[in-house]
Amino acid sequence: MQSQVKVKMKTTIRQPNEEPEVYELWSTGSLIKKGDHAYLKYEEVQGQEDKNIKTTVKMGKNEALVLRSGGLNMRLPFRLNATQNGSYESEYGTLMVTTSTQHMAYEKNEHDGRFVVQYDLNVSGEPVGEYTLEFHYTEGSQ
Repeated sequence: MQSQVKVKMKTTIRQPNEEPEVYELWSTGSLIKKGDHAYLKYEEVQGQEDKNIKTTVKMGKNEALVLRSGGLNMRLPFRLNATQNGSYESEYGTLMVTTSTQHMAYEKNEHDGRFVVQYDLNVSGEPVGEYTLEFHYTEGSQ
């Protein structure tokens, strides 16, 4: 089942001895429900159309996946209380990343939902911070 949704994404990055960095994005997209998982799809509009980023978020209670393609290519897998291998394509080539997921929650109601994942991110073996991704979606014109 697929429905149109409004999406709010909030990213919080915490690094030792620094103030947290917070980024927010609002977009429209679609929600696809399949079994125990739901897929949130939306596009991040950048300054140039060829730089737009298509994002798919597979949301679950213990496993999740964020795929981004277009102006940025990234694969971030998450498994609660586990370390997962992913990738990030940069102008310098493909970098290997790992996520160590500390917390994950997926709450859904009839017309809206919320998915949160908190994880430590390492790029090429180096820690780059503690991240929290929050996705809120609302179906239709609610």
